[in-house]
Formats: sequence, C-alpha cells, structure tokens
Amino acid sequence: MEIESFKEKEVKNVNSNLLKKAIRVWLMETLVSGFNFFVLMDLVFEPRWGELVAHQIGMITRIGYIFAFAFFLIRSTEKYTVTDLFHVGFLWLGLELAFEWGGSLAIGRSVQDILVGWNVFAGYLWLFVLLSYLFSNLVFGLILKAIRKSGKITEKLPE
Repeated sequence: MEIESFKEKEVKNVNSNLLKKAIRVWLMETLVSGFNFFVLMDLVFEPRWGELVAHQIGMITRIGYIFAFAFFLIRSTEKYTVTDLFHVGFLWLGLELAFEWGGSLAIGRSVQDILVGWNVFAGYLWLFVLLSYLFSNLVFGLILKAIRKSGKITEKLPE
C-alpha cells in the first residue's frame, strides 16, 4: 500500500504543463536544427571550410540556440522547481538521443558514422550539444528564479 501511494505522489509532483510546453519547444528547436544542419552546415560552411570546421560552427550555433529556447521556455513559465528543470533536461536529452539515433539508423548510417561526432578529442562537439540539452533549462531556471526573487522580473511572457 505504501508503494502505491508513493508512486501516485511522485506522478502528481510532475509539472505536466511545463513538460508539454517543453516538448513543443523541443520540436521547434528540432526544426531550427534541421535548417542548421542541412542548409547552413552542409551547403554553406562545409564547402567553404571543410567538414570538421562546419561541424564546429554548427554545433556552437546549436548550443547557442538551445540556450535561447531554454531561456524562453523558462521565462514563460511562472512556477517550477529545480526537479522540474531536471525533468525537462532529461526529457530534451532523451528526445534528442532517440531522434538522432533513430533517424540516423533509419537512413542507414552506420553506428561508426554516428559515433564520429562524439569524439571530443578529434574536435567534434556533439557531447557539448547533449550537455546543453540536459543543463540549459537548469541554468536559466536558477538564474531567472534568483532574478524574480530579487523583484527585477515579476511578469511572465505571454504564452
């Protein structure tokens, strides 16, 4: 009986509104990432500077807009806890890994080709992109919570 009530309590503590909004934001970010990869990296950066530099520019750009999407998500959310921020980070990380691996394997990329981007020692930055998905909401959540507490931001953005 105690286990059931504990599980029910845990489910009730999930900020489902924030998670729903986080999924919508992740979908928008995925569209931007498609443009970043297929247009900017493949057609603009790679012919000019080569595959590795194109990857680095694209991933640094991606990290920037992941943080921007996280900022707007958290800025538009009035009530959240640190646990909620971790939930969103793990949600984004899980969605991104499922999307990248599933999509890559579906189009016939080998595991070896997929893992190239994980090699930080060769100059690839994919690991830092994944860390951005995991921690960007936490970073802005804590910053905005401190600012709101200080009274400098009191309103939330329209949804």
